[in-house]
Amino acid sequence: MISMFYVLDNSLTRNRIKYIFAFSILVHLIGVSWISESLITYGSINHVISYTITFLLITIISLPYIIIGIFYKSILGNNFVNILFVSSLFVIAEYVKSLFFGGFSWLLLGQSQNQTVFDFIYPIFGSTAVSYIIVLISAIVYKSIIDKTKTYSSVSLVLLLSYLAMPSGTPFNYNNSQTLSYTIYQPNIYPNETYDKKEQARIIKKYNTILDNNRFSNIIIFPETILPIPFRKNSLLYDSFQSLTHKDNVLISGLFTSSKSDVYNSMVSFSDTIQVYNKRKLVPFGEYTPWYDSLFELSKVLNIPLSNISHGERKHKNISLANIDVIPMICFESTSSSLIQSQSNNEVIINISNDGWFGHTLAPYQHLQITQIRALEFNRFILRGTNTGISAVIDNHGHILDSLENDSEGILKGEIPIKLDRSLYSQYGDIWILMLIFLSLLANVFNKAVRNYE
Repeated sequence: MISMFYVLDNSLTRNRIKYIFAFSILVHLIGVSWISESLITYGSINHVISYTITFLLITIISLPYIIIGIFYKSILGNNFVNILFVSSLFVIAEYVKSLFFGGFSWLLLGQSQNQTVFDFIYPIFGSTAVSYIIVLISAIVYKSIIDKTKTYSSVSLVLLLSYLAMPSGTPFNYNNSQTLSYTIYQPNIYPNETYDKKEQARIIKKYNTILDNNRFSNIIIFPETILPIPFRKNSLLYDSFQSLTHKDNVLISGLFTSSKSDVYNSMVSFSDTIQVYNKRKLVPFGEYTPWYDSLFELSKVLNIPLSNISHGERKHKNISLANIDVIPMICFESTSSSLIQSQSNNEVIINISNDGWFGHTLAPYQHLQITQIRALEFNRFILRGTNTGISAVIDNHGHILDSLENDSEGILKGEIPIKLDRSLYSQYGDIWILMLIFLSLLANVFNKAVRNYE
């Protein structure tokens, strides 16, 4: 980032736009090139078309960073306001990327700093604030290198030493009488197997066996969309799911559900009653297609399968298990803090996912790291169940207590405390960083007005 500041500071506006756009494309090419893996393996398209589509998507999600090139102000200016303004620009660009173009909340700066001193920041101000602080520190260090002023050099040294020397948040012993016993099953079943009708009977038998053998766990977790069959209450599979569960032995599984003409990617809870949560943040071009009508004809020409699953309602109820609230997160939803509704002290976050679409790439590891950030922000344990990996038990400090390797079958069993105080971030969200960004922008306007007056 320091080298990027140097390039931007020594370029004209039109070149700044080109450079920041090219930099963003390069970062996304390295970080999300795994998109092509899914298109090749499961999209029935060749390598050339796959790479072309991947590059097109990367170009789209890189567009918001042009904002930085357009409005960038030199960090080498005498006023500290410029540094605050540039920090705000980066956060705004990330926010736009997370909101528009289908909302791709991936490769954000604030999601990269778990297990560092920022572990103390996440539960107070959240990952957006961490993005702001990272840019702020980088800009201060850059200015100290170029200007060589004592003030900025001293501040840079203190910040860097604090980052390197201060420990991250560490786990502690939980003296908590209220615990939840869990069983997480990772079947290591890839999508091509679940869509093979010849394999479905074997898969159903496997899940039923796991369920039957773990009746003493309070909660059993199966991964996202275990079968490509819509939920039917008269199905043999779902009859067995309900017959093998009760209020003290709950099953949570990812399934497709339907309502009239709509199909949802859902988290279904089986006990003495059935509760359903429908996924709200869908994977663009994977589960739903932006501009579906416009792209449908093109997809037929290129032989690209398009999905159009329906979004769940924005307002929803958490799944309730006796006196415990389950905060549901399905796959891609773990990238968005705003989807988590933490409302009580007795909560656990359950994340079910299917990263098998992306094979042996960086995606499962990146996704796990993002999920760790959610645990930090909300001071909650997370039970994460996936089809092919990486399933994990994450404590409220973002540490992985137990996990299963990618591309392996296995079971995680244990107990976690469920009575934990709500974090400040869960109560106030991004209000503090939004106020800081507003004040940074306001200060920039005031500073410009003063200079024009002078």
